[in-house]
Amino acid sequence: MNIILIKSNKLKSLNENSLTFYSKYILMRILQILIIAIVFTSCKNNDNRFVIDDNYRSEIKTFFNAKMAERKGDYLQLIALHKLDTVNTFGSDSINDIKINSIDFPSTIGTIFTHPASIFATHNEIPVKNENDSIITNFTLSFNKYGSSEKLHYNQVSWQIITRSNQRYLRVWDSKNPAIESFKGFEKFDLNNNFILEGEFNYYDKEKSEVVKAKVDGKRSINFIGKVSFDYQNKTYTLDVGTDGFTMVGDITNGDTTYGGGRYFYLDLPKQNGLVKIDFNKLYNPPCAFSEYTTCLYPPRQNQLPFKVLAGETITLLNQPIQN
Repeated sequence: MNIILIKSNKLKSLNENSLTFYSKYILMRILQILIIAIVFTSCKNNDNRFVIDDNYRSEIKTFFNAKMAERKGDYLQLIALHKLDTVNTFGSDSINDIKINSIDFPSTIGTIFTHPASIFATHNEIPVKNENDSIITNFTLSFNKYGSSEKLHYNQVSWQIITRSNQRYLRVWDSKNPAIESFKGFEKFDLNNNFILEGEFNYYDKEKSEVVKAKVDGKRSINFIGKVSFDYQNKTYTLDVGTDGFTMVGDITNGDTTYGGGRYFYLDLPKQNGLVKIDFNKLYNPPCAFSEYTTCLYPPRQNQLPFKVLAGETITLLNQPIQN
């Protein structure tokens, strides 16, 4: 009886071991399949990391619609940019130091003094208003940290003193400027997931200042807060990034299918060093591409990419109306 019991226990133990071995074998096979699937999926994602679907198309459409609204609300309203002397009269009459072409604008609206203080003095008590909508006569202008004064306005025309390389300029807007309606935007490259890239952003220990090429004043100083590195076609590239993620990019399409002075995009900055998404489909033209009254910065040498970035805005205008 004992012998039978012992054999029975051994058989039971053998069966349990066999089941355990079989279970482990099945588990290992499942793990192998999962690993292969993960590797395969990973390789597929590396080839096509960011999917262009309806949600993404909607995101890009929203982005460029907002960019158009921004242009209509600012740069497309510009009608003048003039370097200022110590004393500057301006108005619609050519007798002024600065002539403004705008409907119903006074022949002489006033005088801007830039030294020893920046003062605007109205002519013949014309009702010029400040940003608080108060009528002013002799008004001392204050400047923000960027060297721009507060705006003054008369009907649909407004103006402001800006500073570029320690030189004062008068910038003038007209909210009824025909360019607002006539400008339809730029054609864009087809959305391309080859130009949606993963990058690594690193903050500089201390912001670095660099002089870059600029319109109007020739050269201007700008601060870079960090750099972003990314791989494209098995090579690594870096771009210097400015305040709030502002990034200027040049590539070998500039002057051909894209604006000769490069293009811009904003990088979504991480709170600390880390991975970011670089979306070149959001590359947009600087305002100098559509307004002569702007003061754009051009990409520094280290932000000139040695390949074609076939993404974002081109230099070709959309459906411009035929002039009679």
